Amino acid sequence: MEKRLHKFQMNMASGYRADNPASNYVRTRPRRRHGNRPAKVIRNIKRFEILKKAGKTAVLLVAPETGRLPEDMGSLARYISGKSGGLGEVVSALSEGLRARGINCHLATLNLKRRFQEESGMDEHAWRQVRHKVDPDKIHLVSSSIYANLPSAYSGNPLSNAAEFQKELVNNTIRTVRARSGGMLIVHSHDWMAGGVVTAYAKSRDCPVLHTVHNVHTGHIPLDMFYGVDIESLAWNIYFSKEHGKTCIDSQATAIKSATMVNFVGEKFFREIIEDYFLDRSFIPSSVRQEVKAKYNHGAAFSIINAPSPRMYPERCEHLARKYNPDDDVLAAKKENLVEFQKRTGLIVDPDAILLYWPSRLDETQKGCELLEDIALRFVIENADVQIAVVGNGVEGDRTHEEIMGRIAYASGGKITYQRFSEPLSMLGYAAASDVFGASLYEPCGQIDQIGNLFGATATNRDTGGYHDKIRELQLMCDGYSCDTGNGFLFCNYDPGGLWHGLSRSVQFHRNRAEVREQQMKRIMREARERYGLDTMIDEYVKAYERLNGRPLN
Repeated sequence: MEKRLHKFQMNMASGYRADNPASNYVRTRPRRRHGNRPAKVIRNIKRFEILKKAGKTAVLLVAPETGRLPEDMGSLARYISGKSGGLGEVVSALSEGLRARGINCHLATLNLKRRFQEESGMDEHAWRQVRHKVDPDKIHLVSSSIYANLPSAYSGNPLSNAAEFQKELVNNTIRTVRARSGGMLIVHSHDWMAGGVVTAYAKSRDCPVLHTVHNVHTGHIPLDMFYGVDIESLAWNIYFSKEHGKTCIDSQATAIKSATMVNFVGEKFFREIIEDYFLDRSFIPSSVRQEVKAKYNHGAAFSIINAPSPRMYPERCEHLARKYNPDDDVLAAKKENLVEFQKRTGLIVDPDAILLYWPSRLDETQKGCELLEDIALRFVIENADVQIAVVGNGVEGDRTHEEIMGRIAYASGGKITYQRFSEPLSMLGYAAASDVFGASLYEPCGQIDQIGNLFGATATNRDTGGYHDKIRELQLMCDGYSCDTGNGFLFCNYDPGGLWHGLSRSVQFHRNRAEVREQQMKRIMREARERYGLDTMIDEYVKAYERLNGRPLN
């Protein structure tokens, strides 16, 4: 026994591991014997190690929706676009920016088969050919008959959609992607639908997680919807809740709780949560506020402002009647796009009209569409040179506000138009707009002001959240200021009078001489590109990934 122990100690001292015979332990052979002299063994053995370059850490973006994806994510990319909000555009821009830097980026999203087919102009047979013959490469579509025929991830029963999505990610997708990258993976989850058991599972497997909070909505998913998932092994990382007498998983709170780091898409809204704004409202769940504060107190919460994809710039946008950039005759280009927009939407054709453009969903809990409904008709009557265009859908299939806006538009006699969302019409609206506006009660980031500025429009919205971060009051030298600054107009009160005040100030600016407006449009376009460039956003996310990774990604 003592001899065996001595041999084991000698092996360990020289680098040999009994559980790995193929280790770098070097055995020596005895010298040739001369006569009857005993052999001598060389004791001073040097260890030699072959150093291998570490592989690339993969980043898996998990999101319920996406805009157009870069082609270098694989041949499947051209068929995938399920955008239904700013989240999709951010995921698209992030994918594009990370791939451009050589980062091993993957995307997991819902297979909204019917929508993808319609947007690609494909029938069932053609779609099957794509799915069965095209290598998905970096795109991982999570399929289920539950949401295959839905127009968006949030249609139908969002809880069922989320449960199906999360189950497949936990049982297959994350493990598959991680294995491909030699175990080195960062999960970047977006929104509550990509949280829940996804982030809890990743944490339990020592996989670093960055969770991006695009909005504070959450989904309480009953445990029985997670049949087939080992919830017990994940329980420590889950935020449980009670809804309608059932034990549920609070998906957003769980995502924040189990993530290694959390980021918001705007600084002001992040501050509003930790500083207890909106306590008189119910839209920020107490569970979410609690977990955000916990992450903040541990130095693991911060903000990264969204940036639009360069593909959305007016010189690249494929949906315009005339493309343009800041060096062109911007006013002439916008007039041409305005006339085309007016023809498509039934507005009175007038190239000199001041078009106030609302490109947001009709959501009374956040976007303030009821404030617009209250003033729209009176505003265009009192301002004869103004038109109002609304392009956006109701929320979760509720068409109440769509019908209200439709009636208002009909009564306006061609001064107001309401259209349901379509990407071509929405983008044409930005190019036609004098001002892009809204009336948000709260706003994590908002992107309509950024895109409006990129297209040479001013931005008007309430002084809250992301709009506080990005809209600066327009001040002109011709009005007595020391220099030309700002990109729009803010109002404070969340009521019809506040919105009326903000729009009135915008209209006053757009009645300036053409040369004044042209100069300011070009300045606003250039400053928006500098301030919201994609590289700036990607820099911040790469820093966060490398902090999680403990070293550079490449």
